[in-house]
Amino acid sequence: MKIKSFTIPKKNREVFIDPAHEDIPGLIDLNRERSQLYRFYINGIPFFQFREQVRSEILKKAGEYTEKIWSLSSKLNISGTENLSNIKDSYTPEKKIIQTGHSPVLAHPGILIKHSLVSSIAKKVNGIGINMVVDNDASNDNCLNIPEINGQDAVVEKIEYFPGLRNLAFEEIRYAGSTQLPTFKEGVLKTLRNPDMAQTFENFINIAIKVSKEAQQFSDIFTYARHLFLARFGIYNLEVPVSTISETDSFLHFFLHITANLKRFVNIYNTKLREYRTLKRISSKANPLPDLKEEGYVAEMPFWMWREDEQRESLFASIADEGRISIICENKIVEHFDFGEKNRSTENLKRLKALLSKGIKIRPKAIANTMYSRMFFSDLFVHGIGGAKYDLITDEIIRAFFCIEPLEYATVSATLYLPYKPFDVSDKEINSIRHVIKDMGHNPDRYATGKIMEDAEMRSMINEKKELITKASRDTKEKRLAFDRIKELNTLMKEKISPLIKEKGKNMEGLEKKLRYNSIVTNRVYPFCVYPEKMLGELFELKI
Repeated sequence: MKIKSFTIPKKNREVFIDPAHEDIPGLIDLNRERSQLYRFYINGIPFFQFREQVRSEILKKAGEYTEKIWSLSSKLNISGTENLSNIKDSYTPEKKIIQTGHSPVLAHPGILIKHSLVSSIAKKVNGIGINMVVDNDASNDNCLNIPEINGQDAVVEKIEYFPGLRNLAFEEIRYAGSTQLPTFKEGVLKTLRNPDMAQTFENFINIAIKVSKEAQQFSDIFTYARHLFLARFGIYNLEVPVSTISETDSFLHFFLHITANLKRFVNIYNTKLREYRTLKRISSKANPLPDLKEEGYVAEMPFWMWREDEQRESLFASIADEGRISIICENKIVEHFDFGEKNRSTENLKRLKALLSKGIKIRPKAIANTMYSRMFFSDLFVHGIGGAKYDLITDEIIRAFFCIEPLEYATVSATLYLPYKPFDVSDKEINSIRHVIKDMGHNPDRYATGKIMEDAEMRSMINEKKELITKASRDTKEKRLAFDRIKELNTLMKEKISPLIKEKGKNMEGLEKKLRYNSIVTNRVYPFCVYPEKMLGELFELKI
């Protein structure tokens, strides 16, 4: 297993990109050449035919979904989006597809830069840029961290932006009332004291509020608003939700292919996870992802299943007989598929579609999701650092399961500080003062100023301490008495220099306050919509 190193950018406006920006078009060509060597089948369909089906179906869905956004923008007369590109060009196999993906949450600029890179490369190679909205993800955090900066005082406020989650997928979350987004807007604007930051947030949230009058799903509202916000910077990638991808015939064929080969897939999946943990010295079996469970003839699938408005549930399958596999959810057999005879793929597809027509949803888990996109849809997938680390494992699963060399991916991330200048202070400086304060308690005589030395009692105690140290006895009892007396003298002398200790303590508190301030203004993970638009624009220009 290859272990690559990905470094989160530390400095302000620093961008991490791998490979280099100028090398990415060549990497796309390499991927296209590599994919032409693939000779395998997906649920009985040859790779080339299957890949073209996936690309055609997803791009059609992406065009329809993005057209909704732009039509809504025109209907609502949203300013700053007048120059939206024409997305109605028909797809041809020669078109290069550059893709990224993320959940619909309000991500930080280091994640949003993926959209900029995808758009930039798509324009460079005359290709299509597309963002996959991972609306099958779930989150248990319904708050955003919003920085409140007031002079040297800085805190981070947690402000709720959607109601309770209950482990629901984002596609199941809906805004129930018309006051939720305006209340969220009011809370954030009270917190943001920088006018440029407040203006950016207001520009963004006003779009979301307008959109919410036409769409109720959390995922749609924030995807539409983020898409239209990015259009202000000339970023026009198509959008397509995982929920939509998961309803295409090609995805259902992929699901059936994994089902038919589940025993082998689970074995490879878990083996590669264990190898990764060993190489990275990770002791937790839940990191970076948990194994797929196996119990007797039942194995966990790399997919979720649920009904509308219900929580996501892991999906299992009975693999005792690979010719007839039953899928199981919540200890109940949901459906069975026959793989023992030839030409059963059509019948299995009909059964699967009939199952979905009853309101059941099947969605991919993380590795299955990126595997599907990278192998069968895009010519280049652009990851952030987190996704790039996970896909080291995905690569190994692809190699072992499909017996091919996987397509390469690109990685990009960035760090952007808030528009405040950090103080010139460090932990080292604070630790130095902390050491001095501690030493003032043990050796107060070293810190007596000239004015304190005018005190006769202080001079007497200093002299007595020197004598006790000079005349150190080897006798245990006398040594203990001397030690106790020195300790007593230090306590008395410490009282004499207490104003100096208090002064040092105040200095340390001031430095700690500045350090806390620095940690807040240099934190890189605030939502993109609280950074001044000028700063975002400069970052998205990708001057690397």
